Amino acid sequence: MGNPETGRLVLHADDDHDRMGKYVDLEQQPPTGSIVVTARGDGSLVTLHGEIDATLRTEASMSMVEVVRRGGPVVVDASGVTFIDSSGLAFVLQLHRLSEEAGQRCALLDPPALVLELLDLIGMGGRIPLEFTPGDAALAPTPA
Repeated sequence: MGNPETGRLVLHADDDHDRMGKYVDLEQQPPTGSIVVTARGDGSLVTLHGEIDATLRTEASMSMVEVVRRGGPVVVDASGVTFIDSSGLAFVLQLHRLSEEAGQRCALLDPPALVLELLDLIGMGGRIPLEFTPGDAALAPTPA
């Protein structure tokens, strides 16, 4: 059943008519996503892939340390994100805030619509610079 204080409620279906909720203990679940930091020019490229959630707390912390150690501008490649929860979004916002405080730029590269929608929802839409890979320009938000 899991611990409601360390997990998230997940709905699953045993058949087409029976939906049951259960808590999944995130501390016991293997991560289904990744955070990787590599050098990019005089800064860092932070690549997010898969589900960016609380199961990646350790990776997020280690990545934050590496980004601070390197210094310089930060690009967050979000093109591979399939899910992001509040802890994943908090990680992106922390990268942005740290970069601003250091007088550096932090940009999101090829963010999927789900990331952009969440940023809009919390009032951060348009506050983090966006970059799009040529060919992915169709994914860029259209001006309102």
